[in-house]
Amino acid sequence: MIKDVLFQVRQEKVLNVNYRQSLLYGSITIILLTFGFSNFNQNLFVTADTPNIVASISIVADFATQIGEGIFTVESIVSGSENPHIYEPTPSEIEAVASADLFIMLGLDDLEPWVEAVLLANPDVPVLVLVNPSMMRYDPLIDADNPHVWMDPMIVKQMVEKIYDEVILVDSINAATYQTNKNNYLTELDDLSDLINTTKIEFQGLNVVVHHPSLMYLLDLLNVTRIGVIEEHEGEEPSPEHIAEIIADIEEHNVSIIINQPQLDEGEIIEIARDTGIQIADLTPLLGVPDIEGFVQAQGRIIDNYIKMIEYNLEALKNPHDPPKIGDVVTFWTMVSLGSAGIVGTLIVVAIVRLKKRKEIP
Repeated sequence: MIKDVLFQVRQEKVLNVNYRQSLLYGSITIILLTFGFSNFNQNLFVTADTPNIVASISIVADFATQIGEGIFTVESIVSGSENPHIYEPTPSEIEAVASADLFIMLGLDDLEPWVEAVLLANPDVPVLVLVNPSMMRYDPLIDADNPHVWMDPMIVKQMVEKIYDEVILVDSINAATYQTNKNNYLTELDDLSDLINTTKIEFQGLNVVVHHPSLMYLLDLLNVTRIGVIEEHEGEEPSPEHIAEIIADIEEHNVSIIINQPQLDEGEIIEIARDTGIQIADLTPLLGVPDIEGFVQAQGRIIDNYIKMIEYNLEALKNPHDPPKIGDVVTFWTMVSLGSAGIVGTLIVVAIVRLKKRKEIP
């Protein structure tokens, strides 16, 4: 039975990857054509004296943007929907760092392996590293320290303090505003921690299997027990033996949910859920993914800040879903394509209406 499951996973994965790539390229083209020009001038309101800060990933950019509210925003190299472990920055992204007053990174080799190339190309740019070893805890599922420390709001508070200390060195003139913004954001993070504490009662006794170890810190705060992880090592396909162990653990430990994340291929997740009769919860450790169910904001709107992301994850864990039926797999990239198709339809209607109006003009 395991061999049949694995064979079907491999077949579906090949089809899904090719299909997903085609949808992605088409969707990006449409979105750029539709919205590119409207967003082109969004940074023209930034003055020449505004600090130019660049971050490695969107989560880090959000932390810095909260401090700079009203003064500056922060661009990131990895937007969120990509997998940062295997991302390759473009030449233009590397070049953009050259003009930065500050480059902020987590400082995790496994998560940001591409940062070395960015820094080698820009040796004079000041760099702020947010994560230190004392923040990380040992993860028995991967037999190593777990680097995804930002999934704990209390650790994020330490990062925010670090960013503030560095930003006021770059721009001391606006230090008072930065301090007010920082204090407001720290209060919001405290409120978020309170929400986690009041929500964890709903997950008492919950056992889960996770796609990736990125959610350990949040799940620990919720007292959710992780029985196993599909992807033990970054970028490595799980072996048939490991999949068999996961299925056995699900049955032995009464696991009811398998946690997926949209940055990764979900083929194994779907097949394991089908085979064992458990449900799937779609959680994310990164920004840039759509709130498809409308858990914490308008349906389909992109999750673009850390607090919304954690709130979304709490709701997603409360509302797992059955795996899609065979031949009816709807992935994150499919949703992007459907959204883009809606954009195309709108553009076509607008074009037809305008053409009719022109014909009516004498």
